[in-house]
This record gives sequence, structure tokens and C-alpha cells, in this order.
Amino acid sequence: MSLIREDEQPMDNERRMWFRPSQTKIKYPAGQPLDPAMLTIDLLRTSRLRTPARLSPETIINLHENGVPEEVFLDLMKESIQEMVTSLTTWEGPNAMFDLWANVERAGGVFAGRRAREAVGEARARGYSNRSPDEEEDEQVDEDELDSKKNYRSTPWWGDQISGCPSTLEETIMVLLDSGFTPQTSPILREKLKQFITKKVENRSSNIRFEVKQSASAFVVPG
Repeated sequence: MSLIREDEQPMDNERRMWFRPSQTKIKYPAGQPLDPAMLTIDLLRTSRLRTPARLSPETIINLHENGVPEEVFLDLMKESIQEMVTSLTTWEGPNAMFDLWANVERAGGVFAGRRAREAVGEARARGYSNRSPDEEEDEQVDEDELDSKKNYRSTPWWGDQISGCPSTLEETIMVLLDSGFTPQTSPILREKLKQFITKKVENRSSNIRFEVKQSASAFVVPG
């Protein structure tokens, strides 16, 4: 990939990146050849759109300080946790195992994590993340702190078929479901589901956020 300034034009079909003069933090003398090590780009954040939107802790505090009773937030918390637990403990019905598989993937952010592992160096540029949706919402948490939150995942016992990376707890559950096991007949799957649900409840209780139906949130990188 080549880098060109805002006033330059590409001469071929090579992939290029445009940047403004203000984005060049280190200025080298003009006219001299640059070593590839001198062409470094730090990508801090990518634009994104999420739906539904969630009320952040700051917004919840603001609403409470402006007269919204705390009972409203307690009811929302109960409803949020109950909805999540119900989606992961409904094991009866014609499509119960498929729905359980989809709910585990959604709660654990499995597909996004796989894409992030595959892309590796390009993960941030592509907007991929190996965090669960609950972890991704907290924009103020330090990167190292977020990494430490992954310690609750079980010890991997095989490599992921797509990326070759170790499987996570939620990926293990999904593969067991793919193989035809059910929580009713497999104590191993049942125990892994129990640990997964317990940690998701703890996470949901400590990182208080409530979904707002028919809403969306966006982050636009200023350009």
C-alpha cells in the first residue's frame, strides 16, 4: 500500500491511502528517499454503526439525577438479565438448539472474534474485534484492562478450524451443538453453558447498559 498526500493523484491501480498534512506528525526533509520503517501509520479508531443503541452509565446517571426513579432502572436491569438468561436456557422446541447456537454466538461475539484473529494486523483497520458486545460498548476502558477480562474463558482444548487459534468457551459450546450434543444429554455442554451464562450475568450486572429499542448509535471519525 502506498501513501500519498492530499494534493497528489494516484498513477495506477495500486491500493493507496490519503492523509491530510495535519495528520503527518513527523515531517522528514523533502526530496530524500524514505525507508519503509519511516512510514508508520497509527490507526486509533474506525467509524461504525451499531443497533440497537444502549444507554451508557453516564446517561443513566444523568436521567436519574433529573428525576427518573431508580425503580425504572432496576426493572430494566431485571428485564435485560432475564431476557439474556432465557435466550440461553430455552432448550425445548423445534428450533431450540439452532436458536441456542445463534444466541451463544451473538452473546460471545464469536464471528467477530474469528474475523479479528484471521485479519491480525488489519483487524483494527477493518473494524474487527475479539471482544464480546458487552465489552465493546465500554469505550473508556483501557486496552490492557479489556484484555484481562478475557481470562474468564475456559482453557482451550483444540484449535479453531478457521484460524488455527485456540477455541474460546463460547466456540466450544457452538461446536458441541454443531456435533449434535444437547444440554439435556451432555453434562459437559451443560456445565460449559452454566459457566458461560454465569459470566455473562456478572458482566451485564457490572457494566450497566440498557438497550433502547428501534435505535442506533454511530461513531464517525472526523475527517
